[in-house]
Amino acid sequence: FISLEGIFLNRKERTEKVKEINLLDEAVGIIRQYFPQLLDMFQELTDARNQSYVTYEMKVIFMVRLMALMCEIKSMNGISSEFNTDEAIQNIAQICGTELDEIPHHDTINNVFETIEISELEQIIKYIITRLIRSKMLDKFKIRDKYYLVVVDGTGLAASRVKYNDNCLTKKKTNKYGEEYIEYSTYVLEAKLVMGNMVFSIGTEFIENTDEKESKQDCEIKAFKRLAEKIKKEYPRLKILISGDALYASKSVIDICNEYGWKYIIRLKEGAIPTLYEEFETVVKRENETQKENYECATNLDYRESKINVVRYTEMKKNIATEFVYMTDLPITEKTIVNTVAVGRMRWKIENEGFNIQKNGTFDIGHLYSRNQIAIKVHYLLIQIAHAIRQLLENGDITVKELKCKIKEISHILKNTLISRTLNLVAHSKMQLRFDE
Repeated sequence: FISLEGIFLNRKERTEKVKEINLLDEAVGIIRQYFPQLLDMFQELTDARNQSYVTYEMKVIFMVRLMALMCEIKSMNGISSEFNTDEAIQNIAQICGTELDEIPHHDTINNVFETIEISELEQIIKYIITRLIRSKMLDKFKIRDKYYLVVVDGTGLAASRVKYNDNCLTKKKTNKYGEEYIEYSTYVLEAKLVMGNMVFSIGTEFIENTDEKESKQDCEIKAFKRLAEKIKKEYPRLKILISGDALYASKSVIDICNEYGWKYIIRLKEGAIPTLYEEFETVVKRENETQKENYECATNLDYRESKINVVRYTEMKKNIATEFVYMTDLPITEKTIVNTVAVGRMRWKIENEGFNIQKNGTFDIGHLYSRNQIAIKVHYLLIQIAHAIRQLLENGDITVKELKCKIKEISHILKNTLISRTLNLVAHSKMQLRFDE
């Protein structure tokens, strides 16, 4: 049984209730109410097409792709086949405020994506993040009521034995027969704004080869320097707390955080910064600065002109001990030490709520939607926009929460509503999103 506004529903009643709800209207309502300039920003993207032959406006091209992502359509062919209904055409037309005779073919969409200015699309993501921050509705997820937690991590996208564009990274691999081959891949470094159970892209930097003559390939730390510079430029006054795995336990990352006025909490492993780790071990054996059970702490440790606090938490499960060690410049006291470790462990949200959902759940970021290096980036950034809207719907919509709709179920409802019911999307009631702690 589930409770809906005080009424308890059994499984059959819930199934019937789910059939009645209109999540498409809810999703469009989120766009119109919380991101009212989104369609205009799509429309204003630089259009490199010969205007004499243009059939579809830019906002139609991008909204069709966005709605396909929202509906969990995981291939470009799926857009042409799934959206080929009178209802889908009419609904897309209503959303875009235009007239349509048919949905643009997936090849048309990809052709447009190949000419997009990536910086313009990044400004749309900045608009979404800025709107979320200024709405104040996510303020309760700040760390220590002050800092926005930004987790950085890299992930692979497409991979192939065939070189699909000149910017691919290359790696020598061996198959099961012992034969060597070259794998070509696309890799991206993401900065995710963590808000409770939600993660929103606040910055993206693609790790790629731009010159085939280079002896060294691009890497995650190089990309982090570029990404950090972009984030600081776009959000100069945002109070940021950077979190990452042990790869980011380095002087270069600490220097960037100090220069930009950011706080940090980073996983520390013995081999990452050996001198710091050894000093921590020496200090806590002599005098542990906390009385909390299973916690160890040493503050104001010296590391290359920086003062760093280190905390270790030992978790026991089924007689197996797992250690979590973090370095941070956040003040650590008896009152804050437990929360400090909890915040450090939140970096896993970029894997669970971020990359995992985008790889194995609603969105298939590993799918090669295009071979063109620009179009690949456009598809990826649109996934970040679609994921932001989906998360607001999944975590903030009252009906979705009361009916305990699963992610796959939401995708199914959105798609079926879009392709089979003609809706009046012009007028929609003002909605309010509510997020749990």
